Amino acid sequence: MASPVRRAPRARIRTRDPEDKRARVLAAARTLFAERGYAATTTADVSRLAHVSEGILFHHYGSKEGLLAAVAADYGRALGAAMAAAGEAAGATPPDGAEAMLRGAFEFVREQGVLARLLLLTSDPNAQQTVRQAARSEIVAAIESALADPRGSERMRPMDTAIVASLLYALVEAALTECFVRGDGAREEDYLREAVRCVEGAVLRRDAPRQSPEAR
Repeated sequence: MASPVRRAPRARIRTRDPEDKRARVLAAARTLFAERGYAATTTADVSRLAHVSEGILFHHYGSKEGLLAAVAADYGRALGAAMAAAGEAAGATPPDGAEAMLRGAFEFVREQGVLARLLLLTSDPNAQQTVRQAARSEIVAAIESALADPRGSERMRPMDTAIVASLLYALVEAALTECFVRGDGAREEDYLREAVRCVEGAVLRRDAPRQSPEAR
């Protein structure tokens, strides 16, 4: 009787999905930076949580600081998107959409909790600079896009939108930091109100009538 033919075991098919690995590393870094802080988190910790090798992490992000920059940029994009979405949902044209956009920013930071504190006020000076530079461009872009909206041009003073967006970013960052990082968020409405007034004062023409809350 002929012996049965033995089939060679099938080789395991390993799928390669670099975007999935990048996303897993980013999510793991976001979690660990928020839980432990940037300084206390190692690249080995991140790769272990993401179920990838450290080599994959370095391939995609270059270094631990590069990974922090990616986390901050992702945060900035999400915050900028939240501001833009809030302005659009309110249906208000600039500059009357300022309150809605800023409210969207405050709500976003409140909901992000510990991560917001990490990205706004990390104790490592080098990390802090990395965070600011990475997150800044995304948020400035959202503000500049709102300023450039032609629908509110008749009520806004002539301006260099790029410069004004950069200046308003500094104002928004300071308001969020004072409210949620140095404060406990209890005076959120007060900080929001004053931030809105500062923004409107910076962009409105002096002779432009202010819309009442009912008209917004």
